[in-house]
Amino acid sequence: MRIPTRRLSRFDSWWWDAALLAVLALVTALAARGVTASLDLGVSAWVEAHRPEWAYWPARLLNYLGQGWLVMWILTGGLTLTLLIRTRDLRVLLPGVTGFLLTYLTIGPLKLWTHRDAPSSALPNAVEFFNPLAVNYSNSYPSGHVVNAIVWWGVIVILASRLFRLSPTLVRWMRVAPPVIVLCTTTYLSHHWLTDGIAALALGLLLDRLIHRVDWDAILPPRR
Repeated sequence: MRIPTRRLSRFDSWWWDAALLAVLALVTALAARGVTASLDLGVSAWVEAHRPEWAYWPARLLNYLGQGWLVMWILTGGLTLTLLIRTRDLRVLLPGVTGFLLTYLTIGPLKLWTHRDAPSSALPNAVEFFNPLAVNYSNSYPSGHVVNAIVWWGVIVILASRLFRLSPTLVRWMRVAPPVIVLCTTTYLSHHWLTDGIAALALGLLLDRLIHRVDWDAILPPRR
């Protein structure tokens, strides 16, 4: 049975991609000019005041749905290795390589360019862009976890559909639940400002659309 991995049947126009790019550019410009600072600071203050210990640990655990070592190396890598052993076809490497290149060439440069510290930082002006006092390991914009939750779960669906029969309902949950959960938890835990997550949604959806424009059923070896 053919299980579609492409989810762009009704929204395959490049105008949607242009709209996502425009949203990313707009949020970046507004945040860089400080227009969204009050929103970010207000949300950060609220979550700091409403984060008891019993809620912290479940949120931290759920936040791993966007953790790179889990979604990229363990889940995507495990599925890719399984397919490689079963098919002995190097084409099964392509979805993972594509996801890696797209995320590597976008998330990292944006973080280094904006140089914004995280809400948990002790800096009084941590919400600002281009902050020379921001520590390098805490570059916050955009949220890499949110982008990972969109891009890599999309790649996981592509690979898992070669090995298992995935129902449309399961595919929808795999595609929608992780980004929503990670956006909420990464903001709630003060790992990222709200605008970090909004920008990451736009970037992640844009990269995901690029990946799913590829007809993987025509490229990858046939399902067993």
